Amino acid sequence: MLSVDEIVELYHNRKRAAGPLHDQMRRVRDLANGDVVVPLNELDKNAKTNVANLLVQGLEQMSMRIASTMPTPYFPPAKEGSERSKGYARTRRKAMISIWDENKMKMKLRRRARHLLAYAQSGVMIRPNFRSLNPQWVVRNPLDTFPAPIDDPDQMVPDNCIFTYKTSARWLLQNYGDLVGGQLRFGRIDSDSRYTMLEYSDYDSIQLVVLGAEDNPELSSAERAGLEAMMLEAIPNRTGRPLSVICNRINLDKAKGQFDGVIGMYYTRARLQALTEIAIERGIFPEEYLIARPGENPEILQVADGKQGILGVVKGGDIQQLQLNPGYKTDTALDRLERQERLEGAIPAEFGGESPTNIRTGRRGENVLSATVDYRVQEAQALFEASLVEEDKIAIAVERAYWGDFPKTFFIPSRVGAGQEIYVPNKIWETDFHYVSYSAAGSDVNSLIIGLGQRLGTGMMSKESAREADPLISDPELEHDRIISEGVEAALLSSIQQQAANPAGPYQPDDMAYLTRLVMEQDVTLYEAVSRTDQRARDRQAAMMMPGTPETMPGLAAPGMGAEAGVGGGEPSLEALLGQLG
Repeated sequence: MLSVDEIVELYHNRKRAAGPLHDQMRRVRDLANGDVVVPLNELDKNAKTNVANLLVQGLEQMSMRIASTMPTPYFPPAKEGSERSKGYARTRRKAMISIWDENKMKMKLRRRARHLLAYAQSGVMIRPNFRSLNPQWVVRNPLDTFPAPIDDPDQMVPDNCIFTYKTSARWLLQNYGDLVGGQLRFGRIDSDSRYTMLEYSDYDSIQLVVLGAEDNPELSSAERAGLEAMMLEAIPNRTGRPLSVICNRINLDKAKGQFDGVIGMYYTRARLQALTEIAIERGIFPEEYLIARPGENPEILQVADGKQGILGVVKGGDIQQLQLNPGYKTDTALDRLERQERLEGAIPAEFGGESPTNIRTGRRGENVLSATVDYRVQEAQALFEASLVEEDKIAIAVERAYWGDFPKTFFIPSRVGAGQEIYVPNKIWETDFHYVSYSAAGSDVNSLIIGLGQRLGTGMMSKESAREADPLISDPELEHDRIISEGVEAALLSSIQQQAANPAGPYQPDDMAYLTRLVMEQDVTLYEAVSRTDQRARDRQAAMMMPGTPETMPGLAAPGMGAEAGVGGGEPSLEALLGQLG
């Protein structure tokens, strides 16, 4: 384990090294959040931007398309041909999907897609959660992430990483009051006091360090007293591997987000639009000047006020108005800047619900949108595929290291009646080798469904492969069983209808009434209702009744069709016995 001083020094060094990159991230963040002020120094006025924020539009649309489909993990059997190994492989897949569901992976991937596009980086930490007894995914803000340098740009798992976040003095005293009380430099505590937390993780340990208040000369000696940093917690890392995964966007030699190039264009467009509005406002209320006549001394007797309807009166001069008209190329410049932003950030007009004027057919529109969006979505999804493989391996190591021999239960929501299963991590995790893949990287959910239907129609894809690729089907095996059961149920219902329509068939009116009552009133399944009706008919036909009793009558059914009970002799009377004796 590292000491407190070593962790703090490492944090400051990495913070200085990442300074230019984080400055660019903050500029993108401010623009995405709308925290942008356009300075107009020559007019001594600051105006809020009032132009369309194309960065937000492109970021939202691209990230939602990336996260519109979920990837699927695939665990091959450790031993081919072994039914036991195949069963463990299926259990591994279901267990990993259950862990994803518990971590709300769909929502986390949406947030991570925004980080990847805007900041060119998406960081996550997988750590043990001792409350749920499961690996926990924690998405980190790239602005608060300081990983160890990596020579290989394709390597996503750094040897160690420092994550930072802010916490309040109340939370700190409530959770670690006995440790930090009288030891940490708190400074001047108020409702806005925040303290920086450093979470360091590597092969050996997970350590939590808190930084005290800055040493400010304005503070009193008592407020300045205390340690600059303290170790709050340190637990061993039993997995023996790093717990952080940093996914970086593919660039030439340094991190660059998709929308970094539109920032300057946005500022120029917003500033030009603000100047245009100021000129229009001055044109509505023009500036007036008093011009003297030759040989006269002008004088204003009454100041004019157009809003109040007051007429101005002057003596010895004339009033002239100075009209301000925006440049005739202002609108052209604004449109040109907007087009440059769209080209630089790959933000087509379709993202805003508009159609370009140079597109005449729907097919051409799809081609243009596909060339703009699909390959970027495909690359981002490919990065998440590689990242999720490393994250799953860490999660498997956490399960084996902390709860290896402990029986665990997972639940697949889509499985009816058999959704809950029990497994032992050390038994099913024979290996952590697996794949994670999107069903069709580069396609959103709408185009994916259309493509699957077309391949099924042409016979190029099996139904089983289509079920595995469809993002709406979480369990292809269960869906296969449901399709078969529905087909068998439909065949059974058709058979009942055909036999009931035949008067000489096995289903007589009383039997159909009994079957209908079981299904509609008692909510019995169709196959169980048929079984009960069949057993009832068997019992009736096997019974022997006295001639003339109601049970021996066919009722509404035709005679001899099985609706009546059998006719038996019953016990012989005394007269019959005496007659037999002669």
